[in-house]
Amino acid sequence: MSRIVLCATAATLVAAFAFPPTSIAQVSTGNRANGFNYQPTPGEVLTREKTAGVRPSTTSQTETNRSLEEIDRELLRKEGLSTQSVPRITPR
Repeated sequence: MSRIVLCATAATLVAAFAFPPTSIAQVSTGNRANGFNYQPTPGEVLTREKTAGVRPSTTSQTETNRSLEEIDRELLRKEGLSTQSVPRITPR
């Protein structure tokens, strides 16, 4: 019986050290998956949008930004807060 336990323990140890962790799964550093950042920088987003042909026109983006700024101000006013902190959004 003790031989079986000894052999099972030896087999488990051999199997555990036979494959180092780097050969089973690639160690990832940073906030990356599938070669892309989870949270790309604005510059990366701009480049990808231009490449894919989905970048909105400057006029369209400016109008969207104005709408969002107005919604932000309106919500702040409804809460009784200052609208001085609403930042100006400039299209890239």
